[in-house]
Amino acid sequence: MLAVPAPEPFDSPDKLFEVKWDGIRAIATVEGGRVRIHTRGMKDISEAFHDVGAALLETVRSDRVVLDGELIALDDAGVPRLHRVMERWHQGKLSRKPVPVSFEVFDILYRDGELLMGEPLHRRKAHLNSTVEQNALIHVCHYEEGEGVALFQTAHELGLEGIVAKDRASVYQPGKRSRHWLKIKHSSSANLVIGGYTFGGGARKELFGSLLLGAYDGTKLHYVGSVGGGFSKRDLEITYSALTQLHRSNSPFASEPKVDRFLFWCDPLLAIQVKYGEFTEKRNLRFPIFSALRPDIDPRDCTLAAISDS
Repeated sequence: MLAVPAPEPFDSPDKLFEVKWDGIRAIATVEGGRVRIHTRGMKDISEAFHDVGAALLETVRSDRVVLDGELIALDDAGVPRLHRVMERWHQGKLSRKPVPVSFEVFDILYRDGELLMGEPLHRRKAHLNSTVEQNALIHVCHYEEGEGVALFQTAHELGLEGIVAKDRASVYQPGKRSRHWLKIKHSSSANLVIGGYTFGGGARKELFGSLLLGAYDGTKLHYVGSVGGGFSKRDLEITYSALTQLHRSNSPFASEPKVDRFLFWCDPLLAIQVKYGEFTEKRNLRFPIFSALRPDIDPRDCTLAAISDS
């Protein structure tokens, strides 16, 4: 179940307000002494986050449970950052210094043979609290009843991404973007597809200068701009390694962008998230900054409509 953007924070006695975490949305299934963790695009990431799976086995009080939540990792200031979770994903199980992660659980969909998605949210919250005992890696998300403005202000002061407002009585609608869940963010972000990249210069000449980005309108991939800032050294290395496997001879965009620098075209199979200042009427991004790779996102879900709604 996905949230719809809302323009500003508000108070409502009919809503439960939660922090919007900057991480990877994940579904965890606990059954028969095993845990499987999947992204919303159904990629199995259980091995990459094996420590979370082990922690779930210790803390879940029932044998057959399906939980919904967010995998997060903190930066040096203690703020959740998506790129840190992605770094952990790419480290592999045998990394000597894995990025610490936690699982922020905010919903329960199934327990002991009983489907809970048809129950109202406030009852699912009660089921969740009676099923999950928190530990160092598994946290049941705190929520505020009715007080959205104050939570939004607190989130802003702490450097968090924003909040989510959920109808107390809402049922869980899997795979749907519903107005029963509203997300209110401090800045705009979008998931986009990489269709190519240009050469860099100076210390980055062996990697790339900028990524050429697109979004789908139906089956056509439209060029919306390029991004060259916001990358850490590790981001550059991981992105470049992935893109060199996707080279193609022609542009994947519906209309080939005019780029003066030498470039490589790529199959549009890799999604990233960027933050940006404005999406213009001519369907171009202004002031985009790289946020994170999104291997958990299906590139076909990166659409012009989604940018307009963000």
